[in-house]
Amino acid sequence: MLRYLVFWFVFRVLGRLPLPLLYGIAEIVGRAGYALAPGPRRNVWDNLRHVMPDAPKSRLRKTAKAVFRNVGYYYADLAQLPHMDIDQFFRERLIYSGIEEYIRSNIDKGRGVVMLSAHVGNAEMAGQALVPLNIPCFAVTEPVKPERLSRMLNSIRRTHGVEFMPVGVPSAKRIMRTLRDGGTVALMGDRDILGPKMLLPFFGEETWMPTGPVEVALRTGAAIVPSFSSRRGRYLIEAVAQPPIEIERTDDLQADVRTAMLEFISRLEAQLRAEPDQWMVLEPIWDAEPREPQPAKEPEEATV
Repeated sequence: MLRYLVFWFVFRVLGRLPLPLLYGIAEIVGRAGYALAPGPRRNVWDNLRHVMPDAPKSRLRKTAKAVFRNVGYYYADLAQLPHMDIDQFFRERLIYSGIEEYIRSNIDKGRGVVMLSAHVGNAEMAGQALVPLNIPCFAVTEPVKPERLSRMLNSIRRTHGVEFMPVGVPSAKRIMRTLRDGGTVALMGDRDILGPKMLLPFFGEETWMPTGPVEVALRTGAAIVPSFSSRRGRYLIEAVAQPPIEIERTDDLQADVRTAMLEFISRLEAQLRAEPDQWMVLEPIWDAEPREPQPAKEPEEATV
């Protein structure tokens, strides 16, 4: 109940504030979160050690703090989304490339598109850019508790026309139908939440990676378009759709899924190496059951 009330206050009250003030609050919350949340802080450090194995502790600390700040910015953007002029956002705050070449071109041919993304930059804000471009999009989200909080968050995300549903059987059916009808679906490929998964090398160490997005693309014949976003300074969002992942199909679906996933992971690794502070994941990625999980070492200090 308390969690719901906190989020309700953030999204229904603070979301009405001017964005510079909202970002200022987000920075304070991000610094507090880094200092006061040892579990997520430990997870971020462990994730960054894989991405930046040779980085000194001072750089890891600086990058980890930036991750928490960017998480704060993400929630600030989401809180203001219902009050945002989406056309103004498109004109003044968005930089984009590849959407016409790799997404619209496939849609025009009647081929579905899986925009395979990750929790980098602000994928949801980048996805809102499809609205002024008249590209209908369906996306799935991680269910949160309580359920009414999940419903509230998705209702906010749907404000300007992008459709959102929590991961589950109904959304899986909607994904298949959308792709077979030649539509666009935005899915995440960097965290194992629900659905099919596979142990795959990620920054040189195996962990469970979600394979559902690639599997539905291969089953429906949809194009797999890696799509990443990055925050440029405080206010600008850059959205980049990359060339589709093309593989030679075989009679072995799982082998094809693995081949496509390895290509996606390679592109994701390049994205994260270039901008590790943009990876907004507060959960441990390298916790690959059924192997004995190795506990991440907590940083010695949490100075703000």
